[in-house]
Amino acid sequence: MLSDFDILEELDNILANEESDDEFLDDLCFDDDDSAALASPPLSCRNREEQIQSYDDNIEQGLPGTSETYLDVPVAQHITGCGVQKQEFGLSDDSLISDFFEAFMSEFILGKVAFETNRYAEQYLKKEDIAPKSRMKYWKPTNIGELYVFLATSMLMARNKKLEINEYWSTDPLLMSPIFSKILSRDRYLLILRMLHFCNNENQKSGDRLFKLDVVLDEIRANFKAGMVPFQNLVIDESLVLWKGRLSFKQFIKSKRHRFGVKLFVLCDVETDFILDIIIYTGAETRLLQCDKNIGISGAVVMTLMAPHLKKGHNLYTDNWYTSPILCQHLYKKKTTLTGTVRKNRRGMPDLKKKLKLGEVQSSHTQRMMALKWLDRREVYMLSSLYDSSSASTNKIDRASGKVVKKPTCIVNYNACMGNIDKCDMLLSSVECVRKTMKWYKKIFFHLVDLYLLNSFSAYKTVSGKNIPIANFQLELIRQLLDKYGKYNNSPNRGRASTKDEPTRLTARHFPTDVPKNEVGKANRRKCIVCSKNNKRKDTLYMCDLCDVGLCVTPCFGIYHTKTNYKATQLLY
Repeated sequence: MLSDFDILEELDNILANEESDDEFLDDLCFDDDDSAALASPPLSCRNREEQIQSYDDNIEQGLPGTSETYLDVPVAQHITGCGVQKQEFGLSDDSLISDFFEAFMSEFILGKVAFETNRYAEQYLKKEDIAPKSRMKYWKPTNIGELYVFLATSMLMARNKKLEINEYWSTDPLLMSPIFSKILSRDRYLLILRMLHFCNNENQKSGDRLFKLDVVLDEIRANFKAGMVPFQNLVIDESLVLWKGRLSFKQFIKSKRHRFGVKLFVLCDVETDFILDIIIYTGAETRLLQCDKNIGISGAVVMTLMAPHLKKGHNLYTDNWYTSPILCQHLYKKKTTLTGTVRKNRRGMPDLKKKLKLGEVQSSHTQRMMALKWLDRREVYMLSSLYDSSSASTNKIDRASGKVVKKPTCIVNYNACMGNIDKCDMLLSSVECVRKTMKWYKKIFFHLVDLYLLNSFSAYKTVSGKNIPIANFQLELIRQLLDKYGKYNNSPNRGRASTKDEPTRLTARHFPTDVPKNEVGKANRRKCIVCSKNNKRKDTLYMCDLCDVGLCVTPCFGIYHTKTNYKATQLLY
């Protein structure tokens, strides 16, 4: 029977000779009597027990960890041109905040959205029987400028939290926000929100779960990829968009804040927090590259997201859902290192069964991988093709011993890098424009708008060198979009135009008169202005000719001409 060392030497030889993955996997399938351990290569004659040393002893002796073996890390190529692609998007240090947002949420994308929205509205009006008083009768085709105003309004709603959309246009003094009615009328906003569409329903493909978003999703992902040449460190993690409605690919993730929703896999650049690519999880129909089935769905997600960035010397960080020895070897062949937490029962993982004390480390190596177990508050398992088992300072002082707290280097760097995905979710939690909706694809679209905001913010900080809060960035973006596109307000003109109070209504002589009759001599009616301001609907045959407003003879005529504030319910009756 082969020893651990012999088995792992065979694995390294297979990798060096670039043999098939099937042969590599055969060597990972150990017999029941064999130890499925990744042991240190035969560079050291010490037995396994001698290689497992106390963490505290390592600190005192200044050793690099529990093993003197260092990994054969792939030679990283020099990554040139890292950062935001300013020339491709026409950006510079003097560009406005809105320029950064429009560089990613381009007129080309919104042009497609406007086209599909107008087509859907046209189809809807032909097929549906519209009620006489439906706001759909006032639909007008939208355009790119109005959609920018619509998005700015949606983002502004995130800064003014209310329970219902209608409350943003409420005239109740406790809820009033006059800015919304100046930007876009309530009915127009609700019309656009209702008709917002991203595909031609007549071309629906059976089984294509993302058909509703295809038009914009491909463009959005392309813009993300083209907008940034990433730096060396990358991270992959999942994000969850809240959704509790009926949806075949809805997920439940206990550890996430929302728990229920649509899961997205996100690739992020560590240095700039820029989102490089996303994949929407749709179950068995998730759009992934064809990969070796032995790396599983999680490995296929990694290989799909990393496809444009392989063979460039990147360092990738993942959590235990993705990390495995097989995936680590696959990435190593592509000159990409992998570091991440790992499940101890992953295929190919060594049996690190030694009972450790607090702070102790146990590790096993091949020439290209290191598996490590470290005891903190609980056992932590790590796998890396970049780091050995050496320790690093955390710049924290232990209260009990007064000594500097040290952790394995791979864990210190993993914590520093993996925090970026959580940081993105944290930034968006306070400014996201996602609202409750009956259509899941609309909610995903608004989440993509939030991701555009986040990437615009990252690009702005990188290019301009200014570090401002994302809330201030968003507010200034809204202001600039409204200044630039506010003229595209396409709100329908419904009802009589509002009139300001007649300056002499409290001083001049006023008399009630009949409302003029119509062309056929039939009496007309007008709404009483006092009743209307007090949320009462009442039509009247009388008016004040001088003020040009409808008024009930009693008591509204007297209230209107004697009270400065006639919007008080108790004055009516």
